[in-house]
Amino acid sequence: MSIERIEKFEVRPTNEPSGGYSYKGGNPVITFSLGSVNKFLKPQSLRLHGKFQVKTSGGASLNNASLKTGITGTDVRLNSRVSVDSVFQNITLTSDKTNQSLETVRQYGRLMSTILPSTLGSQDMFCHQGVTRMATGESGSSGIMMNNQNSFSLKLMAGLLTSSPVISMGQNGVNGLGFSLELASDQQVLFGTQAGDAGGCFYTLTDLSLTGDYIIPDPVTQQKMSVPSTGQMAYRSYNSLYSVINSSDSTQTFNLSSSQVLSVFSSFLPVTYSNSYAHDGFQTDMLKNNSGADDVTLKKVSFSRGGLKIGLDYDLDCQVMSSQKLPETGVMVNALNAIQKFSDITHMSNQPLLVGFGQNDNNIFQKGTQAFATVVEGKRNFAVGLHFDRIANQGVSFKSQSFSQRIQSTVDGNSPMASFLFYLSNNVLVYSPQGIQILS
Repeated sequence: MSIERIEKFEVRPTNEPSGGYSYKGGNPVITFSLGSVNKFLKPQSLRLHGKFQVKTSGGASLNNASLKTGITGTDVRLNSRVSVDSVFQNITLTSDKTNQSLETVRQYGRLMSTILPSTLGSQDMFCHQGVTRMATGESGSSGIMMNNQNSFSLKLMAGLLTSSPVISMGQNGVNGLGFSLELASDQQVLFGTQAGDAGGCFYTLTDLSLTGDYIIPDPVTQQKMSVPSTGQMAYRSYNSLYSVINSSDSTQTFNLSSSQVLSVFSSFLPVTYSNSYAHDGFQTDMLKNNSGADDVTLKKVSFSRGGLKIGLDYDLDCQVMSSQKLPETGVMVNALNAIQKFSDITHMSNQPLLVGFGQNDNNIFQKGTQAFATVVEGKRNFAVGLHFDRIANQGVSFKSQSFSQRIQSTVDGNSPMASFLFYLSNNVLVYSPQGIQILS
């Protein structure tokens, strides 16, 4: 096949309301449709564009940091590392013509709360991510941006869209792509001292569009694509599972129901922080005691399949490091490797003296609008995870065996922690004149 040209496209939502999309306003679902055409989609080129604005319950603009004179100051925030991505609760991709489900990413904002700081450094966030995602990685500047309406341009990080170099959009492929984006509640996305006043602040998305590139093949290939045939396409997908940890020796067992699981990773949040204007629902901190006030000491972490250890033949013992408030190196390296090959990571927010762990850099965080009265400790990007097959990337079957992760710590039993587990697996889309079938 030879490429004849690249074709740019832009589509608007198929269900666009007059006042924009808002959870509070009763328009919490955004849908896009890319029809079945004899072209190839470059999924890495897809971008979701739009405008984001937060207002008080009375419809007024925010005044974070009291920068606007004559208006009462406010303290309403987004998670500074996830930012606009946090507004998406679930993302579903389907075949546009057959409505066959290809991938559903539940808890998308929580997924991004781990992926973004694990693959982006502080300079990325201060520069282009702060412009395209409003994700500055620093709460002061992020809060100031929220005083006005901001434009954004997001790369959608579903497994199908990040694992395939090209996607055949015709009948010998996915037969078009449908997108359904469900919005998260206002109290899950926003937090701060005044966030819940008088019924609570709310956010709105307007002027949304989806852009990307089509690859136009040569006429011979287009002719072949127009004739129904049988074939298959490999791709990856994210799935998620929710559980609660509330004991010092917790073994969580999951039925992953996939024959080619590549990796798993989990992040944690006090259950009282979910859907609360008082707390950041997208922080990825250490397990907590005392209703989220104190870090626990993490002792050991291990993983098993059907009762036998998998990936590592030993426990990750980190009690000494955790008790001394040092990074739990073995745990964090394996968690990062579950997200991206560790040796390939060049940018992340987990280094000391950056926003991921330890104290913030004085040269950065005591300048101008980002200044703090004192140097404060940055929120951690903590996760537990494991990649099963970095060599062949074929994955491990959990069709008939369960997956378990055991976490030993000083959890006091009085502060339940929500555990968000995500796993990435290989899938095969089989197409034929009769339709589409997904094998996982």
